[in-house]
Amino acid sequence: MTREEKETYIRDYLTGELAGEERVAFDRWLREDEEARRLFRREARYFRRIRWAERWRRLDEGKAERQTMRRVHRRRLVVWVRYAAAVLVVVAGLVVWQWRHDGRPKAPLAVVPSFGDKVPVLTLDNGEQIHLFARDTAVLRSTGAADIRLADSGRLEYTGRQADTATVPMRYNTLTVPRGCEFNVTLADGSRVWLNAGSSLRYPEAFVGGRREVWLAGEGYFEVERDERRPFVVRTEGMDLRVLGTSFDVKAYPDDRMIVTTLVTGKIAQRYVAADTGIVLTPSRQSVYDRESGSLRTREVDPRDALAWREGRIVMKDARLEDIFRELSRWYDFEAVYTNPSLRDMRFYLHTNRYAEIDGILEHLQATRGVRFSRVGNKIYVSR
Repeated sequence: MTREEKETYIRDYLTGELAGEERVAFDRWLREDEEARRLFRREARYFRRIRWAERWRRLDEGKAERQTMRRVHRRRLVVWVRYAAAVLVVVAGLVVWQWRHDGRPKAPLAVVPSFGDKVPVLTLDNGEQIHLFARDTAVLRSTGAADIRLADSGRLEYTGRQADTATVPMRYNTLTVPRGCEFNVTLADGSRVWLNAGSSLRYPEAFVGGRREVWLAGEGYFEVERDERRPFVVRTEGMDLRVLGTSFDVKAYPDDRMIVTTLVTGKIAQRYVAADTGIVLTPSRQSVYDRESGSLRTREVDPRDALAWREGRIVMKDARLEDIFRELSRWYDFEAVYTNPSLRDMRFYLHTNRYAEIDGILEHLQATRGVRFSRVGNKIYVSR
């Protein structure tokens, strides 16, 4: 079990998501794993600080310790209680001091997306990786099929080097866009693809033969050059999409349950492999495919909502908090920890500037439903 998996296991326990035999197995695992005990002490400290911070304003240090001791005893972690409680008493004192001097808790730390330390990466067919830092426009590589140019700080461009590419071997490149970034690429046929944060696209340097195929993981907006002789195919995990020339958005992150496709112009045909079913979309229609149940539905939508990310906005309507935070985390790069599983299902409306600081977005959400957010490192703890 990796360290990250251990941390997740511990947080599942602390938030009450383990029960019965799972809790017994957790206790046994904790007794046998020294690193797990150390990680538990740290996570327990963060967890208790968030859960009890509001009450500490009204409790003295002794009461804070007794409250914590009783709660942890109920979880049968007696071996580690005294350590956690001792740490919490110190934290309680700090919280009380903060309230007396500031009159309110400090706002969550802001995380501002930046190209400084996270940049898109182009992986060539031979495995070579090129980090796409902002630089003067220049040809990055010239191959037998195309010139690869960084057209500006946010766009990659492929220009075919010869009219007939039939004799050119098929070589694939992969453009990977990390969290907190966005990027776009002009393919060799003139089609353009905008990639959202945490996405990747695999595509040939030049399209050879009678079909144009690319592979998407994450979210991408496509403007496909029309070519009736060569259909354009987008493949994702679980779905294939075929077009001639049109514009559409595909959202198919590996960690999302749904594959969502929104058609702006033209017409597209989709096939879902696992469900062995297909559908044809017309403009302003959206298809939603559930990977787990295999269900497929379509609905009329305003395409501007699906494309809000391209315009620097985040728009989510009556969405679960867990889904909102999954979306935000791809841009602001944080991990959400829920002190109560039921908080995941709280619903919100969110319409905000994508380039705003995260603390302002959190303050807005706190004001609408009374939920509380606290930041510890790159984790945001969600509580009542």
